[in-house]
This record gives sequence, C-alpha cells and structure tokens, in this order.
Amino acid sequence: MTQAGTIEQILDAGVLGYRAPELASSKKPLPSFKSDVYAFGVMMLELLTGRCAGDVITGEGGSVDLTDWVLLRVTEGRGTDCFDPALLPEIVNPTVDKGMKEVLGIAFRCIRSVSDRPGIKTIYEDLSSI
Repeated sequence: MTQAGTIEQILDAGVLGYRAPELASSKKPLPSFKSDVYAFGVMMLELLTGRCAGDVITGEGGSVDLTDWVLLRVTEGRGTDCFDPALLPEIVNPTVDKGMKEVLGIAFRCIRSVSDRPGIKTIYEDLSSI
C-alpha cells in the first residue's frame, strides 16, 4: 500500500468519531501527533462512558456525538453523569471516584481545540500520576 493509500485509510477511519476537528475541516488533512491525542481522548471517553465514538446521543438539546455530549455534561458541571452505569458501583469508593474524574479531565483536555490540546507525553505523565 502506498503512503497516500495509508493516509486515506486513516482518514476514512476517522468517520467513526475519532477524526480530530482540524482534519475534518481541512481540504488536505494531514494526520499529526495532536490529531492522535484527540483520537486517544475519544477512546478514553469510550471506556469511561460505555458508548461508541460514532454513537449519536439524543436528549433535551437534540442529537449530538459522544464528544459533544461529554463536553455539554462537563460544562454543565455534570461530568459524572457521563460514566458508564456499569461503573457506578465502583464509584462508591472515594479513591476510584477521584481517579475516574481525573481520567475524565484528561480525556476532556485531549479533545480540546488543537492549539489547547496537550502532547501525548503530557497525557502519559498525567495518567501515570493518578
């Protein structure tokens, strides 16, 4: 497979909800380490919420994708409402609750705009400190 074919395959996979906004809005998108951080953040959100990146979530405000749903909840101060109900029995433990909130905060930083998105080394260090 050619390099152009590989890049095209990566960009097609982004349709599932992992594609960083800067790639979707570009005529000639080029994957970068920052777009990888975005996709990593989406995967962390999938683990925390029990939802898929490509899910469309409907609610009072209409339909949104996973990242917008989490962003709405976090900005409303209801970030813990995002957690997978299967994980809720574990949250009774204050240490687990604190750790999950910290991971949610890290995932939230991964899906920020590209200029505010941290590098993967920072994400690794933050996850290692939990």
